[in-house]
Amino acid sequence: MRLTEERIAVLAREICDRLLDDELVDLEIDEADFRFLIEGVIARDLKIEDEIDEEATAFVRKAKPNLEEGSTEWQVEIERKKEDLAAARGYTAY
Repeated sequence: MRLTEERIAVLAREICDRLLDDELVDLEIDEADFRFLIEGVIARDLKIEDEIDEEATAFVRKAKPNLEEGSTEWQVEIERKKEDLAAARGYTAY
C-alpha cells in the first residue's frame, strides 16, 4: 500500500473535519466511528489499486516479455491493462 496506516488516519481525520466544518454531513453516529469508516474506505480503495497494479504488471511481464520495464512502451501497456482491469471491476479511480 502506498500510504501508511498513520497517513490514512491523518487523511481520514482531515476529510472528516472538512465535511463537518463545512456542514456537508449530518452525523447520526459518533465522530470517531465516522472517521473509522472513512479510514476503511480509503484503505479498501488503496488495496484495490494495489491489486490492479500487481495484476497489470504480471500480465504485461507475461504477455510482453521483451518490453523493458520502465520504458515508455512498458508504461503505456501497464496503463492500458490497468484501465481494462479497473473497468472489469467497475472501479473508476484510474
